[in-house]
Amino acid sequence: MRVTKLILTLSIIFAFSAQAFGFDRMSASDVINNFAFNAAKSISADSGKYFFSPYSIITAFSMAYAGAKNDTAREIEDVLGLNPKIHSELGNLMKDIDSTKLISVANRVWLKKGVQLKKTYSKVLKSSYDSSIKELDFKGETEFSRKIINEWVSQKTNEKIKNLLQELEPTTRMILTNAIYFNGQWDKKFNKRRTSEEVFYVSPEVSKDVQMMKQRDKFDYVEADGYKVIKLPYNNRRFSMIIMLPVAKFQNNFEEISYEDVKKWLEGLSEYEVDLWLPKFKTEERYELKNLFEGLGVKSAFSDFADFTGITKDEKLKIDKIIHKTFIDVDEEKTEAAAATAVTMIRATALPPMEEKKKAEFHADHPFMFMITDDYTNTILFMGKQNF
Repeated sequence: MRVTKLILTLSIIFAFSAQAFGFDRMSASDVINNFAFNAAKSISADSGKYFFSPYSIITAFSMAYAGAKNDTAREIEDVLGLNPKIHSELGNLMKDIDSTKLISVANRVWLKKGVQLKKTYSKVLKSSYDSSIKELDFKGETEFSRKIINEWVSQKTNEKIKNLLQELEPTTRMILTNAIYFNGQWDKKFNKRRTSEEVFYVSPEVSKDVQMMKQRDKFDYVEADGYKVIKLPYNNRRFSMIIMLPVAKFQNNFEEISYEDVKKWLEGLSEYEVDLWLPKFKTEERYELKNLFEGLGVKSAFSDFADFTGITKDEKLKIDKIIHKTFIDVDEEKTEAAAATAVTMIRATALPPMEEKKKAEFHADHPFMFMITDDYTNTILFMGKQNF
């Protein structure tokens, strides 16, 4: 029997134990949010700063999970907390956020010519992920196929994510891609004339001059557990940036923050007049996550024992690579962010009470953690740590 390796392309993928959070069945938002904080802990260990889209990663990986069976499916469910209902929930979430003018989401499956997908799998791709399927000649036209996929990703992210696939194996059988693009104007814009050069303290030994945006206005704010937390809404009042800034400049224990901590802090937000400083910044990141996944316990999906028989019966597939690339640009008027994820498959061989009235100082002049969230569904769309 021929054994084929399934190549799935994702923004970022990270594993965590669903049982550790005490959920019998987590909702799509729970899966995404818990994944976000667990992924951040792992990525932070390798980098002083990061930026990724947990929404994109979970969406792309769920498209692969839709075809997983038996031990492979059970391992994904145990480690990531996915469940069969996630497909319809992600479909509803995609339609909901895609209906806004600030964000757009797209999925597409790229298939080797001649490979036939099972009808049930194709139906899930279309009904839940609104994903079209395009055949490509990965073997005979490898470079052309890579360019076609990269051009699609670039188009869907307003040309912010380019060259997602730096190379493509001729043995590729299937690539699953997700792209997300966000462009939100601040509800309360910064006056460019107030932006000035200030010192950003990267570490006790290192500092850097940055362009610091400034304003004084009313924002939802709380200080708890050694962190200052502020919520900056975008102009449609649905999406927000949540920023978590350590009170002590060099006590940056971001890896200790959990989703439960943030939920508690957000419940304690109240209106303050805040003297706000926020640096302008632009960041691009790229991640290849196969080793991370395998190290976290998702092993079957990458092995010759992978069971993706729910996808096709033509060949036996396994995941080869998981690729994630992101972009963010924050200035006085807006936040522009994008992410793309690719999963590739190739041929295989075998908070405290608040007091009334309130002024606060929020000077983000040292490393901070931030999220862009959908406040209607309480879903984290993007997450990052900024440390220049």
